[in-house]
Amino acid sequence: MPLLHKHMTIYKKLLSFPVVLLLAAGAAAAADLPLELSWQDCARAALNNNPGLKAKKLAIEQSRYSYLASYNGALPSVSLSHSIGRSGSDSSSPSNSVSAGVTASETLFDLKVLSSIRSSKITYDQAYAGYRTESASLRQALYSSFVGLVYAQENVAVQNKVLVTRQHNSDLIKLKYDSGRESRGNMLYTAALAEQSKANVRQAERSLNSARQDLLNNMGFSEFRPIVAKAALAAPEYSLAAGDIKKLIENIPQVVLQVKSVESLKERLLSAKFDLYPTLSASQSMRWSGSSEFPGNRGWSLGLSLGLPLFNYSNITSYNTKAANWALKSGEESLRDLKNTLEGNILTGYNSFLNAKDKALANVNILGANEERYKESQIQYQAGQMNFIDLETIEEGMVTAQLNQLAFLRDANTSKISLENYLGVGLEGE
Repeated sequence: MPLLHKHMTIYKKLLSFPVVLLLAAGAAAAADLPLELSWQDCARAALNNNPGLKAKKLAIEQSRYSYLASYNGALPSVSLSHSIGRSGSDSSSPSNSVSAGVTASETLFDLKVLSSIRSSKITYDQAYAGYRTESASLRQALYSSFVGLVYAQENVAVQNKVLVTRQHNSDLIKLKYDSGRESRGNMLYTAALAEQSKANVRQAERSLNSARQDLLNNMGFSEFRPIVAKAALAAPEYSLAAGDIKKLIENIPQVVLQVKSVESLKERLLSAKFDLYPTLSASQSMRWSGSSEFPGNRGWSLGLSLGLPLFNYSNITSYNTKAANWALKSGEESLRDLKNTLEGNILTGYNSFLNAKDKALANVNILGANEERYKESQIQYQAGQMNFIDLETIEEGMVTAQLNQLAFLRDANTSKISLENYLGVGLEGE
């Protein structure tokens, strides 16, 4: 069955990656080093180990067997029978009776049976679409946590860099204060900024561990272990033509799921109408009877059975048919609404991504300019050509630009993954 083959390809993703991950983690622990993971490593681990995604895979398997089982009603059946008995009375001698037989029957015409098969097929397709939806949602959560870990790693580095800068400034102002060339308030202020930076470093390190746990959870691991994301924050690339959106929408898992729901409602309407249709079945039997085993008295029978519903209150009122018809109309409108909503979300999401990317790229020059201004201000301040207030303002501008750059790059990446989630991009392609 080509359909079953296509859907079963997702199980080829079930590799031994979790075992490899655990062995690598053990080796890293033995060397007292954190385990380094790329995005592809995380994606493979989540595909194989995330319980939510595994549940969807198992639901596909369950639906597949239910679909195969639905053919039972349309396939012929054969049964064997055998009986033996002994009877007698006051006026007659006891006697034995033995009989054996084989009976075959087959449904020749029953539209409700065929409708049941088609409904099971639709349910199977829905399970696969549900898996794709779960995969896309997990990809967004996993990538967001991966980017969050990269951000946390780089934030620790930036906060340490800020600490070095502010500690240097505090030492410089302290020297100038001791020589009587700076005020006590400015000396205390720079010392306080240095202490605040130390607190920021400790907070960034705690946030780093939280980011690690979040990524591990999305991969499907509950136990904490030190990990490092092998990546650096950068502005991502993505292009989307507005004219392609309607075509892309047709393959989005949410839309496919709703389309299958509409198909199911159509089948329910047909099934309600089929209550008025006749059914036809055939049967054949062969029997042997006698007074001992392997009896020789043979008999046979052939038959056709035609069923025609003449009176049924539900058929007369057509309530079932009317309910199914209105349900179908509701489902079609829900599908149209979903497509319109997704089209708007995709356009908005793409614009948000472009805005976030532009902001990150534009801030590169601002960051470079602020770092250059700070170097110049250090020289000017030590030469007595700049006062402390101007120096502190320029330093704060540089620190803000450094932290903003991290946030802008993080936002650009999460905007991209959010857009791809709208488009139904799953983990399988990673």
